[in-house]
Amino acid sequence: MTRQVALPDGGTQVRAAGGQKLLDAAGQVRELLDAMVRLPVGTEVAEELGERMDGVLELLRGAVAEEREMVLDPFGERGEDYMDRSPVSGVLNPIAPPISMRMDGPNRVRTTTRLGLPYQGPPGRVHGGWVATLLDHLMGYAAGAVAQWIFTRSLTVDYDHAVPLFEQLELSAWVEEIDGRKIWVRGQIEAGGQVVAQARGLWVPPRESQPEQS
Repeated sequence: MTRQVALPDGGTQVRAAGGQKLLDAAGQVRELLDAMVRLPVGTEVAEELGERMDGVLELLRGAVAEEREMVLDPFGERGEDYMDRSPVSGVLNPIAPPISMRMDGPNRVRTTTRLGLPYQGPPGRVHGGWVATLLDHLMGYAAGAVAQWIFTRSLTVDYDHAVPLFEQLELSAWVEEIDGRKIWVRGQIEAGGQVVAQARGLWVPPRESQPEQS
């Protein structure tokens, strides 16, 4: 038996709560991060950029919440807020690449994305840590179709080919096997119709929670 998985909604809840301007600002900061890694070291705009950033940071210091206030329960009253700030799929987190996940069957998740220079490892390639992070994130949502609270126990990634920057990537993850508390999941990344990275991992719920057999 599977359960309904709450996927990030692409900012729908943020807009409904009157957060369109904050959503726009997060997008601007995402653009800023991309621009920063493309600036020459000796750029003439560095001094003015620093001055403007000082003003922005001063504005934010009086508005941000304390760190621990933002340690949110994904299944609590502010669950949507938690997902909106994810470092992988959060629309309000500027380091998150632009991905929008969708269910493809009862326990399979898919998404597409295109990664730029902020995610570079080897020249022109996605950093291996980000490859693993994307797979872990997607595979965790697939496992979430079996049990609500689940945690990554192990993850093995095979880097079959270099994962390219600036190209559309197709990501998918699906539940392979359920063995008691153990939920085995597979995931892969494709580029140009070729599998460039794949993973197999184990997810487990807390001991007081038991996944339902499908």
